[in-house]
Amino acid sequence: MVDGPWMERPRLLALHIGEIASFVALVDHDGFTTAAHAMNLSQAAFSARINRLERALGVTLVDRSVRRLTLTREGRAFQPLAKSLLFMLGAVADSVDAHRQGV
Repeated sequence: MVDGPWMERPRLLALHIGEIASFVALVDHDGFTTAAHAMNLSQAAFSARINRLERALGVTLVDRSVRRLTLTREGRAFQPLAKSLLFMLGAVADSVDAHRQGV
């Protein structure tokens, strides 16, 4: 197995790309309802993804005490990293596809 910082924090292994993508969609769409719709999920399923992500990270990413979407300090710090991670995963998929096609 590959060593890395996640080995010392096993809860990070519980992260799923869909949960990270949901968080990015939440920020991009500025709300739970529109983000859930954009991801073709019910609002309950979408909210469950955000809750699982927060539990895995051990932080609250979204302030739910206010009406409009407000990220916590941790949410603001995580947001660009989450986008970068999704971008990098896209680059990995593109690279694998290119090699499969013999490019």
